[in-house]
Amino acid sequence: MRFPRQIPNVPLRSQVHELRPDVVWDEVGGEPLRYDHWRSLVADGPAPCVVFVHGGAWSTGDPSQAAGNALHLARRGLATVSLSYRLAPAHRFPAALDDVRRGLRHVRANAAALGVDPGRLVLCGLSAGAHLAVLAHLAEGLPALDPTFPPSLAAVSEDVRGVIAHYGPYDLARRYPVIDDFLGPRAADPEWLHLASPLHHAAHARAPMLLIHGTADTLVSWRESQKMHDALRAAGKQSELLLLEGAPHAFQVDWRGDANRRANAAMDGFLDRVLAQ
Repeated sequence: MRFPRQIPNVPLRSQVHELRPDVVWDEVGGEPLRYDHWRSLVADGPAPCVVFVHGGAWSTGDPSQAAGNALHLARRGLATVSLSYRLAPAHRFPAALDDVRRGLRHVRANAAALGVDPGRLVLCGLSAGAHLAVLAHLAEGLPALDPTFPPSLAAVSEDVRGVIAHYGPYDLARRYPVIDDFLGPRAADPEWLHLASPLHHAAHARAPMLLIHGTADTLVSWRESQKMHDALRAAGKQSELLLLEGAPHAFQVDWRGDANRRANAAMDGFLDRVLAQ
């Protein structure tokens, strides 16, 4: 089965990586769930793994979006599993969140086959994917968001060593233009907005978080990451915030630019710390 890919023609192999694209591992209601699996060829034994969640306003995007980050991580001996999820408006919240949590459990349950260390997983998301990654980590404390997992995954842990979130929206009450498509008929319901907003659930964090945002982001204000960071710290949780002066949304497009170099350096340091614990 062939799928559209936002970043086409990514090499399947180099001196540092091997890529298996669009691996279909399950389906929900006839919708395939897939991932890109980036194996590091410089890893010694089971590799730490970044479980990546793509952006795209919850309505576009695909696992290929991880390419730049995954290659960078492969050079450092880390694997990447980049997840797909069901997209809005055909699939409303919490469908995408359920798929991310299901995918995370799948990675842990199949760690040996993937060549990864199930005790050294980190969640990472961009934009809408940052929202989903952060909320996926917090949702275990929210019974209203409990999905029905297949029996093979029902008892699998969702624990991770850390969460990295780039320029995500964390307070959906700000009424972003795409919110109605994502949240569906209850988009104006204060209780639904509260439930879907990671900002209100910071007390459920179990792992350190690194939040990265550009101050020139005109799609999602950097204040979203500032507020999320403040909420985590107020709840006594571990959080780091990197604000990139003058950086726009999706600054990784300029991969060699100063903003992305600083973001990569912050991620490298964060990963070194949380994976060494």
